[in-house]
Formats: sequence, structure tokens, C-alpha cells
Amino acid sequence: MFNHSTHRSAILGFDKTKVTVTFDNEHQHECRLDLGCGGNDQGFAEHCLSMARYYRQHKGDVDKPWLYDKHHQQLIELINTYELDHSFIDLGRMQVKQVEEQAKAEEAAKEEAQQQERERAWRKHQQAEEAFQETLEVPQWAKGVIVATLTDYDAEISEPYAGEFHTKTLKIIILAWSKHSRNLFPELRKACLNHPETAVLNDPDKSVEHRERFAMGEGYYLTDTKYIRYGWQIKKRNFYREDSKARYVPLGEIAINE
Repeated sequence: MFNHSTHRSAILGFDKTKVTVTFDNEHQHECRLDLGCGGNDQGFAEHCLSMARYYRQHKGDVDKPWLYDKHHQQLIELINTYELDHSFIDLGRMQVKQVEEQAKAEEAAKEEAQQQERERAWRKHQQAEEAFQETLEVPQWAKGVIVATLTDYDAEISEPYAGEFHTKTLKIIILAWSKHSRNLFPELRKACLNHPETAVLNDPDKSVEHRERFAMGEGYYLTDTKYIRYGWQIKKRNFYREDSKARYVPLGEIAINE
């Protein structure tokens, strides 16, 4: 399916136009789409001039022997006999350029609106999280909280060609309080049993232990076996300030088994 600007360019009489193809894996490829000759003078003239121009530029190239094919030579000779209105072509190109610029402006406006909507959603989430934390009762003995986070690939803001892969949070579950600040995987696995969606991670054969103790690492955490950048992650969040423990607990479903 070609995009809006392609459709409008075709309406103006151009049978060749640029399109951006988006594949299932979110990769994109820009190419020129041949819509076929629809019987319009403008598209036909542009096509003829394009073939003649290409022939003049590459007729000496040894890697293009088909340019000397008998039928192609006859085609070029025929095109050279046409009296084509160059001003008509230039006008069409200018119109197409205007369409493309308008389409880019509309796309930029759309992206700006989406960004504003994301910011509004984030502010709303922050307000809800603050309200959640204000009513949360954290035991005095608790030194940390074990949290399960389910994430997924965010195709909307990721840029695969630039190496930018972003995730979005689908669900957060508060699994258990911890009496200490140590990183122990048996404790994480036990906490997984407090919710049916994370219970499978209690099985060592169906989960993976991560120990990222380097500078940019995420520390100790447990994930499902398919986890690369997204999926289930079980991790302890230690309380570094006794007077504001609730601030370390994210907004989520409480599944703590007292």
C-alpha cells in the first residue's frame, strides 16, 4: 500500500513516485514505485525524458550492454522524435515537490502530536504513581521490594537503523517485601510464586539468572528464557532511605503474600 503523498503525486499525473516500504520487522526501505502509464501526458513525458537522460549518461558504460540492444536503440530514436513540453514537465515536478513537502509537514505535525500525547500519558502515570505510593504501607522491617516487570518492544519510538531499541512497560507486579539488601536468586524465585503469571520463573529450567555487575549493567535479576531486551524481569529494589521507602515502589498490582 503506498502512502498519502504517493497517492497525491499519482493524481497529479506522475506514474513514478517515491515510496517508503515498512517491513514486518519495522525496517524501512525507500524506493521508486512504477505505477504504470495511466494514459496521462505528464507521466508519459516524464517517463520518456527519464529514459533518454539515462541513456545519454550511461551509453558509454561497459556494464550496460543492453543499452545497445536493437529494440532499445529504436526506442531511444523514437523518443528523440517526440516534441515534449519541458515547461509542462517542470510544472509537474514542482507540484510533486509541493505535495512531498506538505506530506512531510503533515508527518512532522503527526509526530509532534504523538510526542505530546506520550508526555501527557507519562504525567498522568506519575500522578497515579504518587497517589499509589502515598497510600502504600511498607513494613518497618522491609529493606527492599521484589518487583516483576513485563516489557515489550516499542516499535513506535524505536529506530532499528540507528541501533535504538526501546521497550514499553505492559505490567508491573509487586511480588514481595525483602528483609535484607542481598541479591539472592532463591529469594527472587520464591517471590515469583506469589502471582500465577510469574510462577513459571520459579523453575530454574524455565528462567535465566543475570549478574550484570559492570558499570552499565542492571545488577542482579531473573528473566524468562526468551528474554533479550523485553519480557518478564524479576528484580529487587533496595530501600536506600528509611524515611521514604514507598518512593522506591512503582505503581503496579500488589501480589504480596503476607
